[in-house]
Amino acid sequence: MRSFKAVLLTLVLALPVCTWNAVVADDTTPPLVQNLKPWLDCITGKNPSYAIHGNAQLQIEGQTQPVQLRFIRFDDESFDLQLTHPEYAVHFRRRGDGMAMALPKHHVVYLGSGSVDAEDHMRPAGIVSRVVGSGTSIQLATQLIENADPTSLASVLGSLENVTVQADTGSLTVGDDASISFSENGKLLSGKIDGNPVEIRLTQCPSDRPAWDDWQELEKRQIPRQELELQLCRGLRRALEVLSPSTWLTTPRQVDREVEHGKLRWIDGNRVVLLNGTPDEIGEAHGKLLKSETMRCIDSVVYAFGTVQTVVTGRWFRSDLDAAYVRLAPHIPERHRAETRALARSLELDEHLVETVNVFPELFHCSGFALFGNATVDGKLYHGRVLDYMTTIGLQDSAVTFVVAPDGQIPFANVGYAGFIGSVSGMNAEKISLGEMGGRGEGKWDGVPMATLMRRALEECSSLEQVKQLWSESPRTCEYYYVFADGETRTAVGVAAKPESIEFVQPGEGHALLGDGIEDAVVLSAGSRLEELRKRVKNQYGKIDVMAAQGLMSRPVAMSSNLHNVLFVPEDGVLYVANADHIHPAAERPYSKLDLNALLESMNRKATVAAPITAGATFKAKDTLNPQKELNEDAKQCVEGLCWTPSHFDVRIEKADTHFGDWLIRFPSATPTGNATNDLVAMEWYQARDEKLSPAFAPAAIVVHESGSNMAVGRLIASGLQQLGVHTFMIQLPHYGKRRGSEGKPEGKDVMAAMKQAIADVRRAKDAVSSLPLVDVDRVSVQGTSLGGFVTATSAALDDSFYRVFIFLAGGDLYDVMTHGQKDAAKMRAELARAGIDDSQLKELLNPIEPLRLAHRLDPATTYLFSGLYDDVVPIQNSNRLAKAIGLEVSHHTTMLANHYSGIIYLPLLLTKIRNQMSEPVDELATH
Repeated sequence: MRSFKAVLLTLVLALPVCTWNAVVADDTTPPLVQNLKPWLDCITGKNPSYAIHGNAQLQIEGQTQPVQLRFIRFDDESFDLQLTHPEYAVHFRRRGDGMAMALPKHHVVYLGSGSVDAEDHMRPAGIVSRVVGSGTSIQLATQLIENADPTSLASVLGSLENVTVQADTGSLTVGDDASISFSENGKLLSGKIDGNPVEIRLTQCPSDRPAWDDWQELEKRQIPRQELELQLCRGLRRALEVLSPSTWLTTPRQVDREVEHGKLRWIDGNRVVLLNGTPDEIGEAHGKLLKSETMRCIDSVVYAFGTVQTVVTGRWFRSDLDAAYVRLAPHIPERHRAETRALARSLELDEHLVETVNVFPELFHCSGFALFGNATVDGKLYHGRVLDYMTTIGLQDSAVTFVVAPDGQIPFANVGYAGFIGSVSGMNAEKISLGEMGGRGEGKWDGVPMATLMRRALEECSSLEQVKQLWSESPRTCEYYYVFADGETRTAVGVAAKPESIEFVQPGEGHALLGDGIEDAVVLSAGSRLEELRKRVKNQYGKIDVMAAQGLMSRPVAMSSNLHNVLFVPEDGVLYVANADHIHPAAERPYSKLDLNALLESMNRKATVAAPITAGATFKAKDTLNPQKELNEDAKQCVEGLCWTPSHFDVRIEKADTHFGDWLIRFPSATPTGNATNDLVAMEWYQARDEKLSPAFAPAAIVVHESGSNMAVGRLIASGLQQLGVHTFMIQLPHYGKRRGSEGKPEGKDVMAAMKQAIADVRRAKDAVSSLPLVDVDRVSVQGTSLGGFVTATSAALDDSFYRVFIFLAGGDLYDVMTHGQKDAAKMRAELARAGIDDSQLKELLNPIEPLRLAHRLDPATTYLFSGLYDDVVPIQNSNRLAKAIGLEVSHHTTMLANHYSGIIYLPLLLTKIRNQMSEPVDELATH
């Protein structure tokens, strides 16, 4: 199924690269185009009313289960959606004046009337832009999808590697996972996914339209419409992020940040947040540092999971959460409530919402061990904690290890999640560590919330006896099991806690639920996982160190829902943390070593804030041009003819033209021609931004545009890379854009002089970019298309300065391209002929800028070439010559089933590849 999903996402990504023209099917239209058209008309809104009926057998939790779908779009305001499963059913009905969510199997319907939230609502018109956000990989598709053309979509389908299109019927086969066929003029789609049948039929919208509140056989429960539609909209948006995460989530930008009373640090790929001060100060810093992560956590818990839980139980999830909070709140310390309220204010959220979210673990009910003495190599205590909990709702996107130094309390480390101030896994500076396991007893909420009790122990207890006393004397909720450990005394205890009783299991003590005791060990789990954990401990007894202790927590002791694993070594003040990602459980992820004492000490450093970028600001830059030694005499002469004497220069910020970047960057040309307008280089800066739309620290790419006077493709690439989190600088080549004076475009020999100047300007641009704030100066890459590709290939070969080099639709042997290429090449050839330049003169003019003379100087491990198989402007043989001269492996030379212009349909895929390669180390890249 995974590969099938990947293909579908690829198709969605391929849609928004151009504005397509409408297609009218006729007898000569290919079958696949005819089949796609009625479906695309519905998706793009050309068909404003329709109905879809679907039946499928889907693999859910290892079992094949039938699912039925019925969707009717009446108009821009109204729709019906019915989903039915053997155990669950839900029916949504929306009209202009209200919305209903019916749960037939629970005999209840939730009705909402009144106003809706301004941003998050379920109006059919424009819903894609509301539910598809930056956190999902299909976000790029929403920009121009309404103008998508079935002909272009069919072309993309046919070009995908593992998709086979039957030309006579338009049927599709996707690898070994899926097959799709069309009938009834394309309006019946049927096939198989992972061997399970799927059938979807497109029909006309029915004439009858029942009222949104007409539910005669169901119990009616009123709920504010704004709450209902916001719940569904945000829940759906978060579900798309979890099912198809974007690179924002899978490879977040690892940028350290500081605010007053807080620091965000990245250690081995894991978020670590340092907080100190009063409850108000800690809560405010928490919100400032983790706003987007907290919002995703809330969306996962309250809206995505909450919607599913409502469907499963029939009870409105927010009501259950509120009811639990009312009973739990009296047992929460005021300092914790003050911190939560400050967190809410920092996030600009309702305080009650954030307070109720913080008792979420109480509504639902892992493995743990502590080994020491004879059980370990060195006698040290090793406390392992496995959290198996809800990776399916995406909590891993909000994973954070907090290091907190509250005024008047014991400092501690808390392995948790953004927006939650309580603890489920933690260790304090007094060498106490704690981990919990959920049990039963849902609804027994007249006591201290488990996560609050855990945090109180971290803040208040300096010995194991104090922890035991806290639990014994506090009113408890539900049913929980714990392992508490003390690194100072090298001992631990297991705990079985219920509201009415508490039991402590000592090391080596047997228990009916845990089996015979193991000396110097406390081992907690359940079922087959307990058996496996006990077996591992016995087999490695006396040999357990850090690595072995981490191995004890591997699968199957950890479940597939394994959210995080922690190994505490409290005696050393060290903890090892592994968090799940969207593919792997925590047990299959690397551990990060965190030194609690060192992190607490680092809190003494003063926060610094970068100065804002303003028009008129000037930055000092210096040429770092340093060509490596060249043994080839021809290449040596070529390099010498293109280089200049390095010097210092100024880089100035100016206001950008509307729609063309955020700022305009100006700096002097490295090889001036005497034309003042042309000799002042211009670059359009498309700033990378975080999810709050604030400029962010990120890698950078210099984009070298094509020959079109409006630089449309260059600008499209620049804005696309910006959306993927890259600072992008589209350099305007000589006599383009801001550099074009009243004399117009160069002609004849001046064209080649402009090319030489362009090569130097692109290389100097790397140093100009490196002088600017927010740019990761170790990751400045270059990308060029067509004309810009030729410039890029030669400029990057001057010295080994660019982090990555991406060449689109360019090649080697410029003379051959100019004399045999069509369209743009032929146009240029004609212009040169009018200027009186014959073939012999042309060859001489092109030689100083010929990429093949320097191609061997490009690093094949960091260079990528993208060519069109049917390119008649830069023929494929010319691209192959360049690839061979560089020494590119097949994986670094991508051949697209496209010509010089239709290759644009691959752009979203290529941009994603650029972004990914800019994030990889060279040594890893070379093995791909």
